[in-house]
Amino acid sequence: MNISWFGKLLNSGRIVGPAISLLLLLGFVSMAYGQASNAVNAICTLYLAVKSVIFILGLVLIILGGAMYAGAHVLPGSTKGSVQGYGMGMILGGVIGVIIAVAAPYILTVITGNSNISAACGAS
Repeated sequence: MNISWFGKLLNSGRIVGPAISLLLLLGFVSMAYGQASNAVNAICTLYLAVKSVIFILGLVLIILGGAMYAGAHVLPGSTKGSVQGYGMGMILGGVIGVIIAVAAPYILTVITGNSNISAACGAS
């Protein structure tokens, strides 16, 4: 039985392994390319949620936390300390929420590579 040099090369595994790896890589790249539009839609949904909900929630937390902190001054000792702690926690959470909402367009612009995330998502 005479096997050609190509048959010997295939039987040795020198081509089969890299060929399968190349085919798998091409399959993964094509799947990733097909999912790019879904990723942009997900990022736009995230951007719109951050822009509207988190910013408003952060402002509400700041206002309620300030009112709670100020109102705690009329309470007796240990209750005063715990209510002031909750108020400061609400204020801090609100400030962090507002920072996230303000920084989100820049961060999403860097992630997506678009020059303007607002225009890409159709937001006003």
